[in-house]
Amino acid sequence: MTHPATRLLPVFLLADDRPTLLNRLAETLRSSFPGARFLLARDPEATLDLARKEQPDCAIIAIYMGGAEGIALCRRIKTAPDIDPFPILLITGRDTDADTRIAGLEAGADDILYRYASAEELAAKVRVMLRIRRAEINLREMNRVLAGVAEERSRESQELQRRYRFFVDSISDGFFAFALDAENRPGPLVEVNDTMARYLGYSGVADLIGLEMPRIVVPDRISTLSARVESILQHRQLSFETMLLARDGRRVPFRVTASLLDLGNTRQILNIVRPLDISPAEEAENYRFLASQTGMLIYDCDVRSGHITWGGAASQLTGLPGDKMARLGWSRWQKLIHPEDRARVLEHYRLALDTVGRYEITYRIARPDGETRIVEDSGVALPAASGQAARVVGTIRDITARVQAEQERRRIEERVQHSQRLESLGVLAGGIAHDFNNILAGIIGLTELALRDIPRTSRTWQDLSEALQAAYRARDLVRQILAFSRQGGQERAPVYPHVIAREAIKLLRATLPATIRIVDSVDVHSGAVLGNPAQLHQVIMNFCTNAAQAIGSEGGTIEVIVRDEDIDDRMALSHPHLRVGPYVHLLVADTGHGMSPAVLARVFDPFFTTKKPGEGTGMGLAVVHGIIVDHGGAVMAESEPGRGSVFHAWLPRLTGFVPEARDAREPVQASRGERILLVDDDPVVLRFAEQALSRLGYAVTSCQSGEEAEEIFARQGGRFNLVITDRVMPGISGDQLLDRLRQRVPELRAIIFTGFSDTFQQEGEPELPPHTRMLMKPASLSDLLKAIRQTLEGEEKPASIPVSTPRKRGRRQR
Repeated sequence: MTHPATRLLPVFLLADDRPTLLNRLAETLRSSFPGARFLLARDPEATLDLARKEQPDCAIIAIYMGGAEGIALCRRIKTAPDIDPFPILLITGRDTDADTRIAGLEAGADDILYRYASAEELAAKVRVMLRIRRAEINLREMNRVLAGVAEERSRESQELQRRYRFFVDSISDGFFAFALDAENRPGPLVEVNDTMARYLGYSGVADLIGLEMPRIVVPDRISTLSARVESILQHRQLSFETMLLARDGRRVPFRVTASLLDLGNTRQILNIVRPLDISPAEEAENYRFLASQTGMLIYDCDVRSGHITWGGAASQLTGLPGDKMARLGWSRWQKLIHPEDRARVLEHYRLALDTVGRYEITYRIARPDGETRIVEDSGVALPAASGQAARVVGTIRDITARVQAEQERRRIEERVQHSQRLESLGVLAGGIAHDFNNILAGIIGLTELALRDIPRTSRTWQDLSEALQAAYRARDLVRQILAFSRQGGQERAPVYPHVIAREAIKLLRATLPATIRIVDSVDVHSGAVLGNPAQLHQVIMNFCTNAAQAIGSEGGTIEVIVRDEDIDDRMALSHPHLRVGPYVHLLVADTGHGMSPAVLARVFDPFFTTKKPGEGTGMGLAVVHGIIVDHGGAVMAESEPGRGSVFHAWLPRLTGFVPEARDAREPVQASRGERILLVDDDPVVLRFAEQALSRLGYAVTSCQSGEEAEEIFARQGGRFNLVITDRVMPGISGDQLLDRLRQRVPELRAIIFTGFSDTFQQEGEPELPPHTRMLMKPASLSDLLKAIRQTLEGEEKPASIPVSTPRKRGRRQR
């Protein structure tokens, strides 16, 4: 059993106590989800057992299994602690009342469907269930990663709390903290160490915790306590001398260093106190110990001399040893500030000195080891007797990790939003292209027919030839749009990207100017992927063409890299289309002019281009995005102005697959008078095909609906050699029509003629019924004739199979 997150093909669990209906449901789904695995159960216990063992992607359960057991079964699956949650679709009969349907939804069913709904509606419902399943898997995976991050942060928080308690309990100075109320008035003591209790004559910290702060302030200084708090709030850190009241009424002089701790909803004032009879050497040593435990750099700068007294984690933050830090004055400190930030930082310092105020600055410092750190500098200018700034004291905290984490979070959000925007555009583009394909089919077909009847020397023939070429160009553009929207339908097989890359490099070296050097960094031992060779070749060519245009006439280098890569949790979380597992990584790097952040954000948008009018459609990279995502991969670009660009594409790596050689095709043979039933709801397409085939000797009977075709087929006793039908039609679809006709003539040969592959959007290569082919609109007359001859002559392999992902040809290795 493979884990759901690593499956290429879906697994369905079907439950019904009626074998006939159960098998019919499985067969219906197989036509829409070829290659999928189906688990069949005829009673609730077997269903539960399969749900536990196989972890299906979706369950379809009959609501009536001996009564309403389907509802109870749904509730048991959804509430079972040992079953991984998955979507459930309840199948109901014609006479099911509203209360029963509501009960099914309340039992945990994700949707309810009428048993005799069309195959298309069933497939659409199931696709929704699979999207729900994939979304749940992705969400659980992200929650797992985030839980790990939260656990790590919790351990860090506990470690900081342990260090804080160690510091408070072990310093030789007294320590106490008191809370502030909503109006910033002094409140109760919330933290006291043993040293402080001893200084004030209390037997232990429990006697002090909870006392109101004014209780330990001498009476004649209580009136100034609020003013002192306001000063601390303004400067955030303050040193002063004061008297505190001991338990026995003694007045004890202290040197106090107070700091504001802002916890969001609450505020506290932290105080380090020392009796004034302690020597300066002891005071300096204790101060250094205190500062080093905070993880911050603490400084005290003499404005006139520029001398700075450093404390705390100075060496840890700056990378300078202690002896050099002791000699580091104001002028040398400025040189550590990143050159791009220096002017801004110095302006903040100047403003604080002029106003004798405080400042908070975020900037970068360049360490001697070449590493750059992002720091948060908070300080205050202290006045002399003259009122001018004499000292600057403050703290510097290393916030590099916090800033990087925030930047990474924003990048992930932007990628997710960009991916969702492209998905929406793809759906819109695919729908427009489908309708346009039907129009082009008639234009191309009828123009080809007209050209057959007009002399080549006439002006009309030349005009129609130009019109036909324009229609071909429109067809190519539609194919690009379909590739972007991932509805083009292409044959898939196991291929090696490194082989395709080598072929593309040969072509590029022959076509690009000699001023552009192409570096081949392809790993010939890299793995295989399940893909369409032509599309993957187009991806590499589009990447390299874009790179060559970015380099321009000045010359430069394009490097093509293909290598295996294993995606881990962190990388998977950074991109919405990546999953944990093996991939083949394709990179194309150039030394061109690079892109600005605004251009980079839209580089994969359809019709977005920075080229001049007439130099490009803006579809090249949009098509790349559609192809790679359709192959189950991910695409990304990195660039900075003046530093070139790197385009990345990841494709799921396969093992145990060998690319197959394609069989040669015999030339198209002429008509032998075969009878063809032609069905299409578009009158223009119908007219083109009917006239073209009739002129070539085929006996054509045309219909504009599936119902009309079924009636004619029955009236003529099924005496047709071939049926050509559109797939999407009002009423009976092309697939349904063929199923009905083959009940009369099982060996009936058919071609499905359609504008885009709307059904085969699931994983796995579609297993078309025997004697059936797929032909994509708009097809030329020669394509149509070739498909007809191949179908009539019974060749087994389809001429064109529009699929999203290939069929599994061997056991997938994990």
